[in-house]
Amino acid sequence: MEYNITYREKDGGIQFIISYKDQNGKWKQKSKQGFAKKGDAKKVADKMLDELKKDFRLDLNSELKGITFDKFTKMFIEHQELYKEYYTVKTYKNTIQKFNSLKDMELSEIKSPHIQECIDAMVKDGLNSSTIKTYVSKIKTVFNNAIKPHKILIQNPVADIEVPENKNNYKIKALTKVELDRLLKNIDNKSYYIISLIAAKCGLRIGEIVGLTWNDINFINGTIKINKQWKFLKTKKWGFGSTKTENSNRIVPVSKSVLRDLKKYKKYSPASIDSRIVSYVSTASVGVHLGRIYKKIGFDISVHDLRHTYATMLIAGGVDFKTAAALLGHDVEQTMKTYSHVTDDMTTKAKKIINNIFD
Repeated sequence: MEYNITYREKDGGIQFIISYKDQNGKWKQKSKQGFAKKGDAKKVADKMLDELKKDFRLDLNSELKGITFDKFTKMFIEHQELYKEYYTVKTYKNTIQKFNSLKDMELSEIKSPHIQECIDAMVKDGLNSSTIKTYVSKIKTVFNNAIKPHKILIQNPVADIEVPENKNNYKIKALTKVELDRLLKNIDNKSYYIISLIAAKCGLRIGEIVGLTWNDINFINGTIKINKQWKFLKTKKWGFGSTKTENSNRIVPVSKSVLRDLKKYKKYSPASIDSRIVSYVSTASVGVHLGRIYKKIGFDISVHDLRHTYATMLIAGGVDFKTAAALLGHDVEQTMKTYSHVTDDMTTKAKKIINNIFD
């Protein structure tokens, strides 16, 4: 049961307020006042809370009482496989594996310290904090599922877990304009060049690029429409699928130089049956090959880093975060968090300008 207790002075005494979620997920409150001291109020509040928890437990699912973490997560995965994409389910499976030490424990016996032990083990194994945060977010969803709709648990043991920051965090890699020009100039394979060009100068994800069809390119208006991506489907085959998020459906403006390269590429490249601009089967293998090509040229980056390059150049060039987020298919908060380093650079430049003006 989710709850919190607050204490405050009211009418010359102490009042406590218990805010809690009922079995239907609605927030409710119970309060009492007139206590001389906070200690007196706390005793009554704790007793009232125990009664609320007892009432809450009466509504728990008795059929699944005593179910182990292993059995519940298998049931959870079976359900997810019916509705979620292949890679989403795979992420859940990888997450559950990271908490394998809980395997034989009853779900109701798992507490925050048990979760923390698993996280500490990940830290010792050298996993960066962003990866651990992803695992924590996913396992939190698993336990939330045990609260509602299954009514096995009252509280989520992951609710108050904090992931420590470490020194191995991935740092955004972005090329300068000179570096980007040198990279593109040295890619001989025409398809790989086009993929790299679109990633770096239009900001598309690899799945969005491989899923592009020629009718998505508006050569008159100078735009690209993103409304699908190439992905591994639940059918265990590669094909067209929905975009990563609702925000990913967007229209991106394209520069004249990119349009010229696309026209030239279309003229000399063979047409595919599905009208895709590049007809690769797997985005994963494309990413690996591109990484090797970039390394030979002298850049230790991935194709996704070219998307970071696009975003960094936009923001550094004065495009506001809201517009940049729309072009990237992000939300604004995510964009500001990911590219905060750009604003640091901009602040440094501003300091130099201020010094030149006022000194």
